[in-house]
Amino acid sequence: MEKRNEFPHEMLSALNNANSILLCCHISPDGDAVGSLLAMGLTLRSLGKQVTMACGDPVPRQFAFLPCEREIVNADALSGKRFDLAFAVDTATLERMGACAEAFLQAPVTMQLDHHGDNPGYAQYNVVDGKAAAAGCVVRRLMKALNVPLNKETAACLYCAISTDTGNFMQPNTTAEAFAILAELMEAGLNLDEAARQLHLLREEPSARLLGCALKSLKVFGNGKCASMRITARDYRDCCALPEHNTAIVNYALNVVGVEAVFLAEERESGEVKASLRSLPGLDVAAIARKYGGGGHKQASGMRYPGSLDEMCGRLERDLLQLVGERE
Repeated sequence: MEKRNEFPHEMLSALNNANSILLCCHISPDGDAVGSLLAMGLTLRSLGKQVTMACGDPVPRQFAFLPCEREIVNADALSGKRFDLAFAVDTATLERMGACAEAFLQAPVTMQLDHHGDNPGYAQYNVVDGKAAAAGCVVRRLMKALNVPLNKETAACLYCAISTDTGNFMQPNTTAEAFAILAELMEAGLNLDEAARQLHLLREEPSARLLGCALKSLKVFGNGKCASMRITARDYRDCCALPEHNTAIVNYALNVVGVEAVFLAEERESGEVKASLRSLPGLDVAAIARKYGGGGHKQASGMRYPGSLDEMCGRLERDLLQLVGERE
C-alpha cells in the first residue's frame, strides 16, 4: 500500500464506523510509542470507542505518571479477542509489533501512524511522515482531523511522545511543528516543569548506577570522532537494574567534545546482545543497524546481534570508523 502523509476520507470514515479498536505500539517501548499510544487511546475513547491498548513488552516505569498507563495490556491479554479495527502507532514494521502482530492482522481493517521513513506500509491505511519529529506529531494532526480537542491528559501524553523523541526539543529532528504543538499543549494545561522533570531528569537508583558502569567503559577512538560504551550482564546484576534502566545512557557518549558517532552495547541476562547507535547530522547510523537486521532513524537506531558482546563491539567499531572516514 502506498504511504500517505494525509488522512484520506475512507480512513476517517472507517475510524468513525468502528466500535472496538485495538491500539498497538512497538516492543521495547520508548516515550514516543507510549505517549502516542495513550494520546490515541484517549482520543478514540472520547469518541465513544471501546479501546484496548497493548504492547508486546512491559511499559517502563519512567512513564507511570501518564494517565491510563496502567491500562496498557500485554499481548497475552489479546488471546481470543476480535476487534473491528486495529491501529498501530510509532511502529515501523510488523516485526517491531512483537506478539501483538497476530491480533493486529486478524482485524478486518488495519491502520497505522508513523514517522520512520523506511516504513514499508504494512497496513491498509498508512500515514507515514518521515519528516515528522515524532509519531506524536502525526497523532496530533489526526486529533485535529477528527475534531477532538486537547485536554490536560492528552497534552501530557503528547508531550511525552514529542519531547522524548526530540531529546527535549534539542535534537536536529526537532521541527517548527513540534514547538507549535508544545504551545498548544501548554494552553491545554500541560504541567511542563513536572512532566519535564519526570521524563528527563529523574532516575531510579539502578539507572544511576548503570550509567556509572557505562561511563567507566567509555572508549573514544577514530581521532576522537567515535565513542563506545558497554554494559555487561554482570553490570545489570550488580546494579539490580532492568533493561528499562538504560534510558538515554547512549547519549552521554555523543556529548563528548569532538565525538560524532557512538554506540552503546548491552549484554542481557538472557544472553541477548543489543546495541543503540547515535550520531550527529550528516552521519547515517541507521545504515549500520540495517546491516544486522535493525533499523531506526539516521541519527538514532538500534539492533540485535547473534554473537558475543566483544564480537559485536569489534564489528561496530569498524563500522563507525568507516562511517566517519567516508565523510572526511
